[in-house]
Amino acid sequence: MNCGQFAAMTTHNAPFTIHWPNTSFVQSVANPREFPHIALPQIAVAGHSNVGKSSLMNSLFGRKNLVKTSKNPGCTRLLNLFNVDEALLVVDLPGYGYARAPKREQNRWISMIEGYLKQADIALVLMLLDIRHGPKPSDLQLIEWLNSAGLRWQPVATKADKLSGNQRMKRLQEMQQAMGGMLAPLPTSSFKSTGVDALRQLIETELRR
Repeated sequence: MNCGQFAAMTTHNAPFTIHWPNTSFVQSVANPREFPHIALPQIAVAGHSNVGKSSLMNSLFGRKNLVKTSKNPGCTRLLNLFNVDEALLVVDLPGYGYARAPKREQNRWISMIEGYLKQADIALVLMLLDIRHGPKPSDLQLIEWLNSAGLRWQPVATKADKLSGNQRMKRLQEMQQAMGGMLAPLPTSSFKSTGVDALRQLIETELRR
């Protein structure tokens, strides 16, 4: 499907459903200026280095080991590209905020993220946040940057299974207020697949805009 077909489909509000397991790894990019030209709408996935990003992406894709996971945070150090059903390009951004990484390396990751976000045509940025901790200063800094750049973003609360129902609702409200009160975080759990279908629907709805 090319961009013209995609535009025609969305213009006429035709049914649009992505077959998520039909996802393939495209390539890793170390320099945003070397980003390949791929005529697909892009969704970026951002989050702290220990937020559970890889696990949630595997759940989103319906694949167990497509996105490499590690017990050691800070392992995603490149822009990793995934083609979803020839309808969408998902870009896994480097996890930031890993305190044990050298400052120079942390700054390189931040520069890579900002460099990509500045030049890419992005439909939505998924902002992943650990529900147990809420947004950290580095998360709020990126959110402020996204707002100033005029990029659409959606907060996604990971590891929702770690809290009880009442605790979960309280934390979600606290997170929403900490981020300005406008956007409600979507609770998810890669362990129990909670919220995965809702996240897929949210993305598909966003692509119809």
